[in-house]
Amino acid sequence: MCLNIFRTFKSYFGCNITFVPKESALVGIGGCIGSVARYQINEWIPSLLGTFIVNVLGCIAIGFLMYESIYFGAFSRNSRLFLGAGLIGSFTTFSAFATQTIEAGLFYGIIFIAANILCGLMGVFIGRQIILRGRRSWNI
Repeated sequence: MCLNIFRTFKSYFGCNITFVPKESALVGIGGCIGSVARYQINEWIPSLLGTFIVNVLGCIAIGFLMYESIYFGAFSRNSRLFLGAGLIGSFTTFSAFATQTIEAGLFYGIIFIAANILCGLMGVFIGRQIILRGRRSWNI
């Protein structure tokens, strides 16, 4: 069934789509772990603060992973799929962010948007700095 959908898509749009079970499994397993972690944090810290913490931690983690991979090649493709697309991708959540922004009302919604964007960008920067400064001090 799944392969028929891909064949139909390929013949209709002329795109080459390849289904890779191992890579899909890595993303799926990482996604399972990340979504459970997000759920647990939101159980411990409900409301906007829980989502905010999840998004900032996720940005720090993706910044660390991305820049460690770019600058030093420390993570394999499979590790990046498991951690980045799977675990971190499911750990952070735009759907909860969007829903809670609407539910917060105009004033708090705007503050929530600004705080998430600003701290998310800072999180990626912090993750990057951890790699760049850490590598220098670790003499690696």
